[in-house]
Amino acid sequence: MFPGIMTRGGSMARRLTLAGTAAALAACGGPEARPTSGNPAARPPLVVVGIDGAEWAVVRRLWGEGRLPHLERLAEGGASGVLETAYGASPVIWTTIATGRTPEEHGITDFVVNTEAGAVPVSSALRRVPALWSMAARAGKRTAVLGWWASWPAEEIDGVVVSDRVHLTSDRAVHPPAEWPEVESARAAARNRHDGFAGGLSASDPWMEDGALRDRIMASEARRLAPKAFDLLLVYFRTVDIASHRYWKYYEPQRYPGTLRRVGERGAEVIPTVYEATDRALGEILAACPPGTNVLVVSDHGFVAGPENPFVQLNTERLLEHLGLLVREGEAVDFARSVAYPVDSPGHARVKLLRLSRAGREPGGRITADRAPREIDRVARLLESVRYEGGGPVFRVRRKDLPPDADLAAEVSLHEPTLTVRAGGRTYADVVGYINSISGTHNDRTHGLWVAWGPDVARGAAVEGMSVLDVAPTILYALGLPVAEDFAGKARTELFTESFRSRRRLRTIPSWGTMASWRAETSAVDAKIVDELRALGYLSSP
Repeated sequence: MFPGIMTRGGSMARRLTLAGTAAALAACGGPEARPTSGNPAARPPLVVVGIDGAEWAVVRRLWGEGRLPHLERLAEGGASGVLETAYGASPVIWTTIATGRTPEEHGITDFVVNTEAGAVPVSSALRRVPALWSMAARAGKRTAVLGWWASWPAEEIDGVVVSDRVHLTSDRAVHPPAEWPEVESARAAARNRHDGFAGGLSASDPWMEDGALRDRIMASEARRLAPKAFDLLLVYFRTVDIASHRYWKYYEPQRYPGTLRRVGERGAEVIPTVYEATDRALGEILAACPPGTNVLVVSDHGFVAGPENPFVQLNTERLLEHLGLLVREGEAVDFARSVAYPVDSPGHARVKLLRLSRAGREPGGRITADRAPREIDRVARLLESVRYEGGGPVFRVRRKDLPPDADLAAEVSLHEPTLTVRAGGRTYADVVGYINSISGTHNDRTHGLWVAWGPDVARGAAVEGMSVLDVAPTILYALGLPVAEDFAGKARTELFTESFRSRRRLRTIPSWGTMASWRAETSAVDAKIVDELRALGYLSSP
């Protein structure tokens, strides 16, 4: 289905099909000359900061409380507005922002792509058109790309790519390879640091911790690279989106009557704390930039309160062990000493399928056919006796209408779940891994935001109807590069001062081309990424 990736020297080197582009560049004067001085201050960069899910209503509320000073300073000294989105999925929007093309053209149309091996997270290898960093490299500009969604595997450009999977793997996560020691140092430091990116929560929320680790790495790398000689620096932050999905009901509890505040009063501060951490990172990046830097902050979409949609990550094997129904020999089930065991029931699955250790079916199985009905009833009663701390049942057990490979099914109850459960007069704290509760939501009508600031930005510029499709052409114009005529959006030149526009006319070329090949790429961390997408409600549980 997907043509092969071009490779060179054991690493991915995707080729651009740019027939006529070089000639078009030359015809319109080519890229503006780059300074030859080794002094970074002689070439201030354009810094683009992406904040996934940043919502104007939250930002303005926090401004009113005297928070987010760095973003407020940019907005007051520059220009700001609503960034209209057209899609509901973050990787689709961020790829649109980076390419100037529609999803149908750039090839990233969802969070995952289906392959013979199952659902695989989208990646840079799937993109059919060049992103800003490839366009800039083609025109002789240097770019640093940090954490952008679907930037793994790291592409070979003139500059640095720290991909969106660097917190999970080292495989093809950084380009050039010589940058890896610096990135690994940042990664190690980020693991040992606790700050607002996790929303003030402990490691009991693995997805907030995972997002915080990624954002700490990107903030550190942005501070390191900002003063170096780059023309364009793109850095992406994720945890505002994760916190907004998971903790919106605590941010706006009035919209969720009867909601128990299971993370305590601090639950109301999770979202503001993450916004503040992102704002601090923004301020630190700007402090590291040379004078004359222009800045553009964008979010792919906003957020609104949505219906609460919880689920519980539960370790069925461990519970069956506590109930005396399952015995393990190392990592394997000891069928000779077990009564029941789970099948095809990962922790995030709502319905847990169980099988008996039957004689003649499981190796060493000891439950005969005549005993099976009684044992099924016994297992069902034991599961129905398991309770959350509030007294509600953990399971609703079903004995009929089962898949062929199951003897009974236990559906996890989502009514007032707790992190501890009780069974047989004992309390267990190692059965429920976490409670996921999605409440914040977004769609193709929950628009994002943009804030621009710098010596070339017209203060108070009125840029109406700016869209995610306009970002790439606007960035190219700001860099002095031509805008492609096949872009779906347009360069918003009115964002810049009259002096800047008089010096830099808008130039165009027919196209920045397409990638010579594309395909789905797999990695060892695909399952973890898919789990995260399920935890955030983007994919349904199996």
